[in-house]
Amino acid sequence: MPQYVAPNSDISRLTYMNRAIRTAASAQTAGEQILDAALLADLTAHYTAYRVAYDEVEASLSRRKNETAESEAAVTRLEMYVNHIWTAVKNRARRENHPVGVLGYYKLNADSSRPTPSGRDQWAEMAVSIINGDATAVADGFPPIACPSAAELQLVLDNAQSERDDIPMADKKYDNAQAAVATLRPRADELIRDVRDVVQFAVRKMDAPSQRRTLRNYGARYYYLPSEQVDDGDETAVGATSAA
Repeated sequence: MPQYVAPNSDISRLTYMNRAIRTAASAQTAGEQILDAALLADLTAHYTAYRVAYDEVEASLSRRKNETAESEAAVTRLEMYVNHIWTAVKNRARRENHPVGVLGYYKLNADSSRPTPSGRDQWAEMAVSIINGDATAVADGFPPIACPSAAELQLVLDNAQSERDDIPMADKKYDNAQAAVATLRPRADELIRDVRDVVQFAVRKMDAPSQRRTLRNYGARYYYLPSEQVDDGDETAVGATSAA
């Protein structure tokens, strides 16, 4: 026998509620309303709030992805500038026979090997060290780094830090949006149960297929075992998994 599948996700709850609201509106026009006015009003109001909150989760997630992508692009550019400076420092030190200590101003090892920063924040700190180190090198009588210069690196660093600073707020907005949806789920489940109970009582004298057909019109979904015949017109796939 087909088994009822209770909604267990935001989209399945919204789908159930919306279908119940639309069917109730049609039934009211035809003079065959099953849901009472108070329940329908509560269902409609909660669906509207739930839908707005759900959409905000999706929107805030998209914004968060955008901010993360922009930050990643900015730090990739920063990495390029740092690596270009390291190459320039190494080549110039060899070309002009600078003492090995010059490499240290730019965080290169004595053998010219490079450090391996990990993550956006470490790359930013490395850039700060190189900018500060270049100022110290100049003060100690060595020529400033060029192509790119410390000033050019500073501009790229500022952009990378600005993009990085946008991420915490994007994360917070996404977390807040998720929390807002979470507070709406229990009431949605309660209203869905109320709708199902009211409709079930109204159709209790019908045969089983007719009961399911009416309940489906109010949002219910069913699953079937592979050997079971699917009700005519049911969109639910055979063998779908039931949810509590």
